[in-house]
Amino acid sequence: KYNNYKKEELSEVEIIKKIMLWSSMPTTSRHHWGTDIDINGFDDYFSEENKKANKEYKWLLINAPKFDFYQVYTEKGEGKRRTGYNEEKWHWSYMPLACKYLNLYQEIVTYEDISGFSGSHFAKEMDIINKYVFGISDI
Repeated sequence: KYNNYKKEELSEVEIIKKIMLWSSMPTTSRHHWGTDIDINGFDDYFSEENKKANKEYKWLLINAPKFDFYQVYTEKGEGKRRTGYNEEKWHWSYMPLACKYLNLYQEIVTYEDISGFSGSHFAKEMDIINKYVFGISDI
């Protein structure tokens, strides 16, 4: 992804912001906690045109909470989720554990922990912890 955006002559920060619309930096992914899953058959499965996927998504919205799963990356905008990744209809979080891990993350992880990979030096400048790790929907 990085090399493709670099061809567009974007700055490093602009490249990272584009990548971060859908992908996370190492140390910031909820999937790595073991609490989050993607329910998705293939790319663009939850597109507006896929009627079957829209029916399944509506079912998830109603039924997933019965099993303590919630969509944490909902729409962004005024009166909605503030920051972070784009809406991910396929990304569901098991809240009993995810809430505990989020609290521990807040207590333990610092920007020094988000290091050792290309672009890691931008994590603090871009406020990745607050805007992405904590940029989730209210439950």
